[in-house]
Amino acid sequence: MLTEPSVTAVGSKARGLQVLRATYGQLVPDFVVLPIADIVVDWPAVRDRCETLVAGYLAGTVDDAEYDARATGIAAGLALKGVPASQWPAASVRTSALAEDGLTDSFAGQYLTTLDCAPADITEAVRASVASLFSRAVASYARLKGMTGLEVGGSVVVQRMFHGDLTGVLFSENGRAEVELAYSAGARNTTVDGDDAESLVVSKLSALPAKLPVPRRLIEIALELEKQHGHPVDVEWAVRGGAIALLQVRPQTVAQLGYELAWDCSNIAENYPGVTLPLSYSFIRGLYSRVYPNFFRLLGVGERQIADSAHVFQNTLGYLHGHVYYQIDNWYEMVKLIPGSRHNQAFFAAMLQPARHGGPRDKAKPGLRGAIVLAALGIRLGLLMTRADARSRRFKRQFAERLNRYDSLDWRSLRADAILTTLERIRTDLLSLWATPILNDLRVMVFHGLLKTWCFGPERHADYLAYLRGLTDRASIAPLRALATLGERLRASHGTDVAAVLADPASLELVTAYVREFGDRTPDELQLENPRLGENLGSIVTLALGTSPSRAEPAAAPEIGNLRFGTAFIGRETRKAIDWRERFRFNRAQVYGLARSLYVALGERLVADGALDRGDDVFWLTEQELDAAVFGHSWDSDLRATVARRRGEYDGFAAADLARRMVGSGLVAPRSLAGDVPTGAAGELAGMGVAPGVLTAEVLVVDAFDPALDVRGKILVTSHIDPGWTLLFVQAAGVVTERGNALSHVAIIARELGMPAVVAAVGATTRLVSGRRITINGTTGAIDA
Repeated sequence: MLTEPSVTAVGSKARGLQVLRATYGQLVPDFVVLPIADIVVDWPAVRDRCETLVAGYLAGTVDDAEYDARATGIAAGLALKGVPASQWPAASVRTSALAEDGLTDSFAGQYLTTLDCAPADITEAVRASVASLFSRAVASYARLKGMTGLEVGGSVVVQRMFHGDLTGVLFSENGRAEVELAYSAGARNTTVDGDDAESLVVSKLSALPAKLPVPRRLIEIALELEKQHGHPVDVEWAVRGGAIALLQVRPQTVAQLGYELAWDCSNIAENYPGVTLPLSYSFIRGLYSRVYPNFFRLLGVGERQIADSAHVFQNTLGYLHGHVYYQIDNWYEMVKLIPGSRHNQAFFAAMLQPARHGGPRDKAKPGLRGAIVLAALGIRLGLLMTRADARSRRFKRQFAERLNRYDSLDWRSLRADAILTTLERIRTDLLSLWATPILNDLRVMVFHGLLKTWCFGPERHADYLAYLRGLTDRASIAPLRALATLGERLRASHGTDVAAVLADPASLELVTAYVREFGDRTPDELQLENPRLGENLGSIVTLALGTSPSRAEPAAAPEIGNLRFGTAFIGRETRKAIDWRERFRFNRAQVYGLARSLYVALGERLVADGALDRGDDVFWLTEQELDAAVFGHSWDSDLRATVARRRGEYDGFAAADLARRMVGSGLVAPRSLAGDVPTGAAGELAGMGVAPGVLTAEVLVVDAFDPALDVRGKILVTSHIDPGWTLLFVQAAGVVTERGNALSHVAIIARELGMPAVVAAVGATTRLVSGRRITINGTTGAIDA
């Protein structure tokens, strides 16, 4: 073997191999380094011709055709000397150029590598490697990088061929504190050549998994090399059985500091339409980050795994120009924690209907220990499912008891610090119960997924929709029925005179009784800044007087034949879970109504103290800012200036036309946002049918809830419908929305009332005009305008 020269003579690739061999011995297959200056006749003169040619190309005085002709001439005239005979039956021949594998320029894939080279072919392979030093591909890369010159030279490495079962590349750092591998089967490293490969990421912050597709020593070596080199490294490797071969090591030229995040609002826009103010967003983010770890504890997921997923729980949401989104990839990450992840991802997508389906990166198989843990989780989940109804009934009782306790307080008599302390106690007290509603959401997801895919499938969509009808608890339509009954009683005494109702103590008591029970059911009820309908009795009276009792009665569920085995059970469990989900939705609205009352009281204190101008200014601040102001953690006490600045910013946010799916990428991903799906619709207007029936009627396009709207006999068209909007359903004949899915509140109510409904009709509010007659098909989603 030749004496080991310096990196300036042989290039980084050869020098890296020499360092690897010195550190890891026989893990590096034998090799010979052939310095170009030692094997090319009259190399100084050849090098000068090459560098002059490259410099002309980089300066633009030599075009592609001239470059190719002159480079071909130089290559044809190469004369070699001193190329030793191969010592091995097969070898790899790699170019080690002076310009490549640096910290700033990699020249990856530009220089020639010849694998499985027979002894008789070594000399020609070496010649081809030398010629690749000044190929047009290399010169083009240099021009792309803005170089004005290129040092041509280095060495050729001839190495014993290692025939692995797996070959691949390993990056010691992927920007997420993880080691990342890409690998493929076979002796030739097709991963490097760019073919499809499997991938694996391993956290640097946790113990290595018990089962890996490669020897764990390979991961350890990557970490050792990173520390030795002082920067992340890229290692090319091969494995046969348990034997490791280290084939190359190079710096990771480009730090993987950019990242991408994806957000989807297809589902959550039903609850948070349009712009949501900072207090609401900070409130809901805090709720989400608390309730989901509790849910996974209920499932039996270990504390270590929950701790490792803390960033997922804390970032389930996104706040883009004042609009609330799901950080969709993190929802898929949470689904992975549930046994049966592969099927659950499909069921999750069927329930939320994101703009694009996606999933987490593939990871290593769990191994025996992991399989045992998953089996135990699966058994526990099955037992929880069997007791879901009992848990839900217990939640209903406990929630009512605790809510009554807090409802009895008079917030107006509490100090500012006591308001926030009480709010935190409410959050802890009520949300400690919330694992049960999330378990029920999982129950909905699983049984609905089975019903849609196993029991019916896409070819029986109409039967699937019909089979969802027939809820037994009726919690979803209880506010509508109560409103219709109230309207009937008020009309009997006062006709349609709102003022007369409000002036009559007996009638007013009927209205107040309705508010006590259902006052938290209000349009956009999960946005704290929105007043509750119960705060304006005139709105309740107006809504009630416009109702028709017959429209509030549930439609009969049709008989459906030719059912697959298990459909009756699956359908019954799906409907029961939806029943509970609707009740829990109302319980959630009650929590938000309670929180609003506290924040309104806090706003009054801040106005009285001169910190704010108006009580509703409190909704322009975050929970953290209010806490800092009340408890003395803020170095900036000018709340007025913060509110004024945000009011100006949010005027622009309200006009933003954001896509259902948004993607951010870069060093700070949310700073560079782009829509990943169209915001509007082109071509034929259509949506998703979610409540059967064909209806031809006049359209009423609505962009904001108004209790005085006359939608009797009309098709209500709007961007979204949350639970509070459905109070208009006791008047409307049909509904079209731009958002939603088969499990949206609008779909559930419409099916129960026998009202045709089409959701996810992108562009409906801009392409349809009030007063126009259209026909909608609540099964197919067709809209004939």
